[in-house]
Order: sequence, then C-alpha cells, then structure tokens
Amino acid sequence: MLFWGDMSDQKTYLANLALHLCQMDPKTFGGIVFKTGAGAHMDRVRSALSQSESGSKIINPSMGVSDLIGGIDPIESLTAGTLIHKSGVLSRSGWNVLVMAERLPRQSAALIAQHMDTNRTDPFCIFDESEPNEENQLGALNERMAFFFDLNDLRHDEFSVDITPISSVGRVLPELSPDQQTMIVSVALQFGIFSLRPVAMVQRAAQYLCMLDGRDTVLQDDIDTAAQLIYAHRATSIPAENDQAEPQNEPTEPNESKESSAENDILELPEDLVIEAVKAILPKEILNQITAKKSAKVKSNGDGFGLAQKSALRGRPLPALIGQPNDQDRIDILSSLRTAAPWQKLRSSQSSSNARIIIFPSDLHIQRFQNRSERVVIFSVDASGSAAMNRLGEAKGAVELMLAQAYSKRDHVALIGFRDERADILLPPTRSLVQAKKNLAALTAGGGTPLAMGMNSALNLAALVRRSGKLPSMAFLTDGKGNIDLEGQPGRQKAMSDAAHIAEMGRTLNIPAIFIDCGRRGNPELAHIADKMGGEYLCLPRANAQAISALAQSHLE
Repeated sequence: MLFWGDMSDQKTYLANLALHLCQMDPKTFGGIVFKTGAGAHMDRVRSALSQSESGSKIINPSMGVSDLIGGIDPIESLTAGTLIHKSGVLSRSGWNVLVMAERLPRQSAALIAQHMDTNRTDPFCIFDESEPNEENQLGALNERMAFFFDLNDLRHDEFSVDITPISSVGRVLPELSPDQQTMIVSVALQFGIFSLRPVAMVQRAAQYLCMLDGRDTVLQDDIDTAAQLIYAHRATSIPAENDQAEPQNEPTEPNESKESSAENDILELPEDLVIEAVKAILPKEILNQITAKKSAKVKSNGDGFGLAQKSALRGRPLPALIGQPNDQDRIDILSSLRTAAPWQKLRSSQSSSNARIIIFPSDLHIQRFQNRSERVVIFSVDASGSAAMNRLGEAKGAVELMLAQAYSKRDHVALIGFRDERADILLPPTRSLVQAKKNLAALTAGGGTPLAMGMNSALNLAALVRRSGKLPSMAFLTDGKGNIDLEGQPGRQKAMSDAAHIAEMGRTLNIPAIFIDCGRRGNPELAHIADKMGGEYLCLPRANAQAISALAQSHLE
C-alpha cells in the first residue's frame, strides 16, 4: 500500500488518496487542507473538484452567518418589503472549497465546525495561502480536517489530481484487532497527539484502505499509510529512539531468552514500523517548527491580553461603516438614515411607492464597537515545605498588587494552593480586592509537594475560564521538587513523571504559562516541565511580591 519513490510523487499519491477518502466518508474525515500560494495548484484541484460527480461550491472568508447556514436576507427583504429567507452555502451539495483560509474569521471557523458536528456536510477542500512558515488560523477546523499537505515545494507540473469515484456499494469495512487499536493509540501519544478524533480517523482510514485493496484483514501497511496521512502534520513531539537495554547479570536459559526476544519483536515491531512511517513523511526541520510553536501559537491567536478587539455587540462605539448587515453585524440606523436623507426627494419623484422613506442597500451602515479582552491570571502556589510561608506570603502580595490594577486593565486574578494530597482553589477568579483579602488571610502551609495536582487544577480552571469567554494565563510559583503523584501517593519519580504528563496535555490547550522557580538553586526538572508545556521558566530565588507581579504581567501579556 505504501508508495515509496520521489518525494513529489509520494506527496501526489497521498494527496489523491486523501481526496478519495474524504469523498467516501466526509463525516469522519471532514476534508483536506492544501497550503500553497501557487495558483496552478489551486486551479488544478478546483477544476478536478468541479468536474467530480458531486460538483463544488466556493466559500470565501467574507461570508456571514446567513450566507453560510442560511437565514433572513436583509437586502432582499428591504427591497421587497417582506421577509425573504435564503439557504446557506453549506446546505448545498458538492465539495466545500474554502479559499483564502488565512483570512477566515475565527467566528466563521467555529460556526462551520459546529455545522459539521450537527449536520451531514460534504467534504471540505481548504486552501491556505499564508506564508510558508506561518501557522494557519483555522481554529476549530484544524481538528476536524483529517489531511494536510504543503504544496509550496512542488512545481506545477509535479502535482496532479485524480479523484475518479470508487464504488463502495456492497463492501463491508473490515474490523481492527484490539492489538491494532492499542498500537494506533500508543503511536498517537508518542507523537504528542492527545485528541481522540485523529485516532478514530486513523482507524477508519486503515479500514477503508484495506477495503479498497480488496482484502478482509487490515495489514500493517494500511495502518502505516493511515498514520502518515493523519498523524504527521499533527505531531507536537518526536518519539525518542529506544535505548538498548543493558544485559542482565542474572543467567537465563537460552531457550527462554530466544522466546522472550521473539515475543518482544512481535509486540514491538509493528508499532516501530508505524512510528518510522510517520517520521518518513514529516516535513524538513520539523524539530525547529515544533519548538517555534511554543511562542508562535500564543502570538498568532490575534486576541492578546487586555488589547483592543473589534466587536459587533458591545464596547466603545466606533464610526459606522458601509456594509451589509448579517447575524453578527447590526444596522446603524442613524448613520443609514443620515446617508439616505439627502436623496429622498429625488427617489420619491422616481418611485411609484408611497413609502415615506426610501432606503437603498448602499445606504446601510453597520455598527462597530471597540472592546478590551478580559484576562484571568491564575496563580498556582506551592504551599508545602519549610519555605512555604515565604512563597505564600509573596504570592498573596502579588495577587493584591495585581488586583489593585485589575479594574483599569480588566484583569481577574485567581489563586490555587497545593500541598500534601490536595490542590484547592483558594481564590476564585475575582476583581474584588476586599474579597481577595478575606480569602487570603486564612491560608495555611506545610506538607508534601503535589506538583502535578497543582498543575492539573490550574489547567482545569483555565479551561473553565476560557469557556466563559475570558482569556486565561497561568503562573506557577514553586521549587519544582514534587514528591506526591496524582493519586496522592508519595514518590518523587512518579510525581515528576505525572507533572511532565500534565505539562504535555497542557501544551495542547495553548494557554500562556510561566514557571517561577523560588528554590535556592535552579531546578532543571522544572525547566524541562515548563518547556513541555510551552511556557517560560524563570529562576527567582529571592522573589518578592513586586517582582512576581511584574513578571506575571510582562511575560503573560
């Protein structure tokens, strides 16, 4: 099933295979993303899709809610004097071809993703025309598009498209064995993929590849190809090479050693093959790209913390602009009337209507507002050990300092304390300095260090804050010497392993984080955990309230 040869030929083969899979099961695979700035590539793909059995339709970033999913047509309704409903482009049959995806508003991306989850839609073909090293802005659509191909390194004559329909009527998808399912999940975890959606995509793709080859049993090549198609562009880490185990001093029987080594080969070889297959398709300098995502992801969101944001509903009014109203943009009545007023005599003389005011679509203005994003800074403080009282005291001071400036900057502050076998939210997100002082007054310290619990509690609170519409960021104040694991059991090795695992999960949430090391000496393990989460590490053994507050505000903005 694998196609080995020139890289351009292999990419063409895999891209056409992905297009066929999308056409066969759009509900599972969603669609395909092509990153290219070459018009020849886009024209070739669009021509093939338009000539397919289902045809295609174009989606552009300027389309509003009613254009995408249907609704009231304001222009036609004003012209006709009655409500006129129109169907959305997503409800029509055919490939959904999204052009200039780098300009797609995040609200539109979320709306399309929601429509895909709740309705049966045809597959998407998305063209991302951003710079080669620029990350796409598809937001929620990234998770739902199974396939991604970068065509910037291909000449126009090296890429061809063939999506001749393949009949699957009467064919039954073969089943995956439990070992194959376990292997697919294990490979995803090793590449830093923690979502279940790509795992389900790989399993279904392997089944379809087996069916297309006319077999009843899923082979290793099917899983290799499926993993190449879906895992390669989602990788956030590269699996380390397994070190060869040192020979044991205890004597073993020759037969036993041969049998055990044979069993290990049987169990470990397929997973290694999948890993190597995915590695073979990874783009060049993938390590640099993965490392660069740490700082690029947060800055690429375009939200910022406490920065000005355009809003259609609330905030400080801005001058109205000429435009078409939709479900997001509202009509500015005064500006629209002001524009139409000078033309009323002329329009009345040329119109047979008895309307007192005649408004044309070109008169309509839409409201604009400027709003500032609200952020929540979550302090997670190590309240264990002999130096806990000092750390806790400085954290209290930093919280109070930030709350004193909270109103003008629209900041909320929360505080989590972790010690012994628990991590508690000592101060829920608030802007009230009075409430904060009351809750902070009775804090206690001492005991073990459940670092993983403190990180997990901060991530859960940050996810809750994000769902409420605010922008979370986290500041961890600790010496990083965890000795209690997630299950509340003592043990330094397991505790640090759990903390590293939580950090990897936190990286996928893309929440700004800073780790302030308050130990007497820098802790490399804490720096490693900060790197896994994509956060910053600062060693500040003599931190005071002013320094912590300043660091949190400067590094998390």
